[in-house]
Amino acid sequence: MKVYKSFFLTLLFNTLLIIILLIIYKINIILFHIILVLILISQIMSFYFYYRFIHDYEDLNQIIENIINDSVEGKIVTKFISHQELNANLNRLVKKFEKLVFKKEENELMIRILTNNITSPIIYIDRDGRIKYTNHQFLNSFDANIEINEIYETLRIQGIYKFIDDAFTFETYSEDLLHINERYYQAYAIPVNNNVNNHFSFMGVLFIFNDITELKKYENLQREFLADASHELKTPITAIKGATEILLNGENHTKETLRDFLDIIQNENQRMEKIVQDILLLSRLENDKRSLRMKELDLKQLINQVIEILEIRFLSKKQKLHVDIEENLLILGNYDKLKHVFLNLLTNSINYTDENKVISIKAYQNDNQVIVSIKDEGIGIDKKDLPHIFERFYRVDKARDRETGGTGLGLAIVKSTLDIHQAKIEVKSKLNEGSEFIIYFKRVIDTL
Repeated sequence: MKVYKSFFLTLLFNTLLIIILLIIYKINIILFHIILVLILISQIMSFYFYYRFIHDYEDLNQIIENIINDSVEGKIVTKFISHQELNANLNRLVKKFEKLVFKKEENELMIRILTNNITSPIIYIDRDGRIKYTNHQFLNSFDANIEINEIYETLRIQGIYKFIDDAFTFETYSEDLLHINERYYQAYAIPVNNNVNNHFSFMGVLFIFNDITELKKYENLQREFLADASHELKTPITAIKGATEILLNGENHTKETLRDFLDIIQNENQRMEKIVQDILLLSRLENDKRSLRMKELDLKQLINQVIEILEIRFLSKKQKLHVDIEENLLILGNYDKLKHVFLNLLTNSINYTDENKVISIKAYQNDNQVIVSIKDEGIGIDKKDLPHIFERFYRVDKARDRETGGTGLGLAIVKSTLDIHQAKIEVKSKLNEGSEFIIYFKRVIDTL
C-alpha cells in the first residue's frame, strides 16, 4: 500500500511540475530554460546521493552480517570515510563484540578444563530437557553415546534415566545412591535458577555422580571385619565366662580343678590378647602406609636373624632347615615390619609341617627383583582355599589354628605389610605335599 501511495505522490508531483513548466514556458522562454537546467542538476545530485546512500547501506548491512556470523575478514570498518563518527562507533561495537565472544570462549574452555579434570561424571540438561554439556568422565564411565542438544529421553542408561526424570518432575534438589555397571554412585540433582530482579526462573538441572565404589567396599570390609572380630572374640570370652561361673558357684573345688579352670582362663585371655594385638597391628599398617620409614636393608642379615629366633622351635620338632641365600640382596623396607613377615611365614611352616620334615629358604635376585622362597613339606592347602588365605580371619584348619594359637590374621598382616613395601606374594601348594610362599621385592637400584 505504501509503494502505491509513494508512486501516486511522485506521479502527482511530476504532473504539477510539468504544468508549472508549461505555464513558465508561455510566459518566459529564458526563465523556462534556466529552471529546466536547475531541475536537471537537482535530479542528477539526488540520484548521486541516492546511489551513495544505497551503497553505504549495503556496506553497513554486510559489516553487520560479518559481526553476526563472526567473520574475521571485513569486520574492521574503514569504508565510511565521510562518516568518521559512524566508523568509530562501528569499530567500537566490533571490538566490544569480539571481547564478549573471547570471554565466552574463555569461560567455556575453563569449564571444560575444570569439569574434565574432575573425576566425577557431570551432565547439564536445560529446562527443555536438552543435553547441553557432559564431561569426559560421564561419557566414559557410562559408555554414553549422546550428542549435545539431544533430549534426555535418549539417555537410556539403567538407573540414570529415572533419576533425571524425577529431578525434572519436581525441579528440586535431590540425591540418591545408584548402582550402575557394578559400581556405586552418589548422585546429586542440583536445579539451576536465574535470578532477575529477585525473580527466579528455572533454567535446568546439573547432575553430578560421585563414584563411591571403593568407599562401599571399605564399608563392607569394615562391617565384615567387625563381625568376624566379634565372632572370634566371642569364643574366648564364652570360655572365660564359663570357667569363672563354675569357680564362683560356691562349690569346694580341688586344687587340680582350680588349676585346670585357671589354665583355661589364662589361655583364652592370651588368645584374646593376641587377637586384639593383631587387630591393632592391622589398623596401624593401614595408617602407616605413607609415614612408614624405609631404609636400605640386607635381606640375608634379616632372614638369618629370624632363623636364630626360631631355631629352638625347629630343633623341638626335629625339622631340617635348608638355607640358600645369595650375598648383597639389598631392598628398601622397614626392618621391624619385614621381620614380622618372615617370622609369621616361617612359624606357619613350622606349625603345619610334621617332625623330621624339611623346610627350605631360598633368596636370590635377577635384573629387577629380589625373590624369596619359603617352602615346606607340610599339610598343604586345598585348591579351593588358596584364593582366600590372605583374607582376615580366614582359616584353612580351624582346629589346628586354635591348637597353635593362630588368630586367622597372620597372613592378612603379611599381605598388608608387603603391599606397603610394593612387594608381591604368591602361593603354590598341594594338599598333603606342602606349600611354597614366594615374595617378589624391588631391588634397591630400581627404587632409587
